[in-house]
Amino acid sequence: MYEPRIIAFLCSWCSYTGADTAGIARIKSPANIRAIRVPCSGRVSPELVMRAFDQGADGVLVLGCHIGECHYDTGNHRAAKRLPILKSLLTFAGLEPERIRLDWVSASEGDRFSRLAGEFTDSVRALGPVQWRVSHDWKPVPKWNLPATQEVIPYPETDFTAKEDAIRAKARELLANGQVSCVIGYELSRRGRTRPVFIYAPEEANRLVWNQDCTNNLTTYLTGKLRPVKGKEPPKPVAVVVKPCDSKAINVMVAENQYRRDQVYALGVSCEGIQGPDGNLQTRCVTCQEAVPIVCDALISGATSSFIPRLSSYAKEEITKLQDAAPSDRMEFWLEQFDRCIRCYACRQACPMCKCPECLYERDESTFVGLGIRLNEKRTFHLGRAYHLAGRCVGCNECERACPMNIPIGLLNQKLAEEIEAAFDHRAGLAVVPSPIVTVLSGEYKEG
Repeated sequence: MYEPRIIAFLCSWCSYTGADTAGIARIKSPANIRAIRVPCSGRVSPELVMRAFDQGADGVLVLGCHIGECHYDTGNHRAAKRLPILKSLLTFAGLEPERIRLDWVSASEGDRFSRLAGEFTDSVRALGPVQWRVSHDWKPVPKWNLPATQEVIPYPETDFTAKEDAIRAKARELLANGQVSCVIGYELSRRGRTRPVFIYAPEEANRLVWNQDCTNNLTTYLTGKLRPVKGKEPPKPVAVVVKPCDSKAINVMVAENQYRRDQVYALGVSCEGIQGPDGNLQTRCVTCQEAVPIVCDALISGATSSFIPRLSSYAKEEITKLQDAAPSDRMEFWLEQFDRCIRCYACRQACPMCKCPECLYERDESTFVGLGIRLNEKRTFHLGRAYHLAGRCVGCNECERACPMNIPIGLLNQKLAEEIEAAFDHRAGLAVVPSPIVTVLSGEYKEG
């Protein structure tokens, strides 16, 4: 008979002691459990769970203190928010949801530990061996062709002259008054391509432009510009040109104390959408419902065209299509996508939320994820990065646009955004509040 290998992360204060209690009371527990003692269930990060599956585990069981009994007060609250979101992500990537379970066991509940361990082992045994770890001879079996039949909207003819003049005038005024030290905007290169530019003097303001190709999310530069340097004066405020989707990143970064709101002057520009490389409206703009920036100190607007973005459910249809497929088919789809990744980190560089000084997935450590380019490691990178953006991604989709291999990583972000909104009624960037999965429970969780 097939016997599964199960990794159990047990809280040192309660569930691990509960396992001891079961042993002392001679209550039988499955021999399939490999117990790992952790200080708190809140310490079980997504990297640990994914690493367990990468190393050959057939199931992962996380047991902590009951809600309200955590030795560290709120550790299990965080686990109660984190693990269900991680479970949804791994399920979307092709793992059966029954292979991950979060539950609670106190130090005196040896019988409960034995029962939960037995139930979980039986459910994993019924599923059979996990197919998560990919062998070196894996070959893709195409299931879908992305993008699907999405709505294609030709970019309308638009006159941007008034907006461009207003941006230049406002930038000139801010720099002349000393209100900001720098204006981050767009300029045309010698080859006629639109690119980011940093303007430091009023006379340079004429370099600023606004057109259908202003796609970069410029808020990604704010953290570096406003980061304090030891021994030097605090950085002066910076102005940045933002589209509606870009502006929400400021709220997220302020909530995470990356910089203060008064350090940023948001030059908000009402947006008709951005043109894609094929001359049509970008996919994110087809589905966008916001024409005016949420965060804005000065609004640059104007009725430059009669175009109104129409709604399209293309991305939602793709997510539904994947969710309705068999786990093995979902896994094949995502493996095919991740197999093309070259680990260039363009997605991380383009994202305003990826601001860790040292990315976890770029550490060169033989005992952790490392810099490997094998398929298992590439999948861990993309799924881990998507999880780190849960409740933080503002939907600018710059990561997918910057990807040279056309991997639809935006679907992962959108899937988690839907999960976060359904569970916590939270959409990133609408207000200065942190991601709900890093905060304490506030009544939305009910112990089963």
